[in-house]
Amino acid sequence: MKKLMVTLCLAFVAFTTQAQSFDKLEKSENVTKVVVNKSMFSFIGKMAHKEKMTAEDQKIMDFIGKITKFKMYTTTDSSLRSEMKSIAGKYRKSKEFEELLRVNDGGKEVEFLMKSGKNDEISELIMYVEGDGDKESVIFQLSLS
Repeated sequence: MKKLMVTLCLAFVAFTTQAQSFDKLEKSENVTKVVVNKSMFSFIGKMAHKEKMTAEDQKIMDFIGKITKFKMYTTTDSSLRSEMKSIAGKYRKSKEFEELLRVNDGGKEVEFLMKSGKNDEISELIMYVEGDGDKESVIFQLSLS
């Protein structure tokens, strides 16, 4: 029982730490934010003309129907860029996330990270693109059900 309580506490701390990762970006005026919730994706599905869809169109609509949240943050602010890089690093070091792709171009990173859910389906994607100078850094999170 004691091990179960310790495990639950550690899981809660890990969850709240990651949930708080985007708080600084969310509150900053120097960050462009785009947040799209499940209701918007459901609305897109309702607007589609299903009788005119091909099998491939239906697969795309099924994928869109699984999206529960999309968040994207961009900035040219150097301290916030560092924060974004730190967030991406926390996700990369997390045992829950697997690195799908990493590209280093001239010392600048591009990363795709994935978290698996039930039946090994993707439950969350994180993408980070490091910018410099007047180029924006971008981080996005896509959550799926």
